[in-house]
Amino acid sequence: MSRTPPSKGKLLYHITHLNNMPSILQHGLLSRKALQEAGIFDFTDIADPSILSKRELYQEALSKFVLFHFYAKNPFDGAVCKKYGSENMVIITLKRELHKNNKFLIIPSHPLDCDEPEIYSYEEGFAHIRWDILDSETGRDYHDPEIRKACMAECVMEYKIPADFFSFVFVYNDQVKQRIETLPNGNKITVKVAPYMFP
Repeated sequence: MSRTPPSKGKLLYHITHLNNMPSILQHGLLSRKALQEAGIFDFTDIADPSILSKRELYQEALSKFVLFHFYAKNPFDGAVCKKYGSENMVIITLKRELHKNNKFLIIPSHPLDCDEPEIYSYEEGFAHIRWDILDSETGRDYHDPEIRKACMAECVMEYKIPADFFSFVFVYNDQVKQRIETLPNGNKITVKVAPYMFP
């Protein structure tokens, strides 16, 4: 099976815990700030608390954005799947072309790479991403800090993403697929079993 390089990909990727799917199907995919404002605290937070605290120190706090990455099995996906188990994770995808009618922004390198991350429009940010690194799957040594930071480029948006906007929801096995499809509003999404999408 031929592999599409991230620079030519059609999707954006957001990984979350399976426990969060009932809330996501009911309320949409929300930023951490929106969750707090809505009084939704019963979600499984997979982010590193020390990283979260730093993301809040910027002039433009990043908690107000929903974030996506440009390919699955990136360094963050690897860390959370190792911690929680791939069978407990869900990858939500969104079509990149939606940026044409919605305000998508891009942070072209890991936000913690500098004291104040640069946030660009989608088109400008896309041009700043190190696609030479992201596209070189066999050369992605995540122990190299430059490669790791480049691969953590983010596409962010400041509003909720309704479940019927999702392109696909990828899961590790059939049991997870069946569990999601039986949830309220589970019929709004297309769930695909794709273990190869997970580290």
